[in-house]
Amino acid sequence: MPARDQPPRYVVPAVEGALSVLETLADTPRLGVSELAKRVGLSKGSTYRLLATLARRGYVEKDTSSDRYHLTYRLVAVGSRAEKDLGLREVAQPVMERLRAATGETVNLGVLDDFRTVSLHLVESVHPVSISMRIGGLPAHATATGKILLAALDPADLIRRLGGGRLERVTERTIKSRRVLLAEMARVREHGFALDNEECSLGMRCIGAPIRNHSGLVVAALSVVAPCHRLSPAAISMTVPKVCEAAREISSRLGYAAGSAAEMGTRGRAGTAGSGRRRVAPRPRPAAAAAARASAI
Repeated sequence: MPARDQPPRYVVPAVEGALSVLETLADTPRLGVSELAKRVGLSKGSTYRLLATLARRGYVEKDTSSDRYHLTYRLVAVGSRAEKDLGLREVAQPVMERLRAATGETVNLGVLDDFRTVSLHLVESVHPVSISMRIGGLPAHATATGKILLAALDPADLIRRLGGGRLERVTERTIKSRRVLLAEMARVREHGFALDNEECSLGMRCIGAPIRNHSGLVVAALSVVAPCHRLSPAAISMTVPKVCEAAREISSRLGYAAGSAAEMGTRGRAGTAGSGRRRVAPRPRPAAAAAARASAI
């Protein structure tokens, strides 16, 4: 190798290789080991070892049905700690502030990382006692944000993420049964919003709605979280339409036009390749659905 082509003295080839893998998957999602090895200029064995390491740390996932790899939101979770001007967060910020002003409550922007939710941004409540949410680490099935994101997955992907173990119990109200969770996912897809009724934290309730990108895929979720005494059944009925409208505004800012692509009730969603023809579902009526759901609390 000519001297000018040699890497700088302190560059670690394995790290460069791992970054090349991540950057290549960012440009071309869902690649197999052989194709990825060709693109990054490494041997198949070296590429496989890099992928195994990245998968172990949660940065990539392997689709077992196709043996192809894709990135996870772990990169966003890490990047959000250092970078305050992520595109999604920047777009959502003014809408989140208006939603906070309209409700007085904490507003959260979240994404999915395997079977846990990652909080990208938080706009704090105007009340003296507000909600503190850590960046990442909440079981998706126990949160309104997570329910939105899980419900948007392709059914096969949802089952895969559920795995064979027990659902983590966060509070006595956390959904523990897969059958109950799948029924809840159907309700979320039908109504277009999700509720967390003390399932993640006793004394707290949360309302979540989907955020879509330009192609109609659910890429994030918007939520309002508050103590039960402030988010009463009556308050839920009034707040759900506000959360859904704010989520639609953020989606519009991301280039989504309602009815132009997949809706929550169809396959080919939540950033997955999906399968089959996409259908446009009727727009949910959040106010009526919220009243019905709130009456059961």
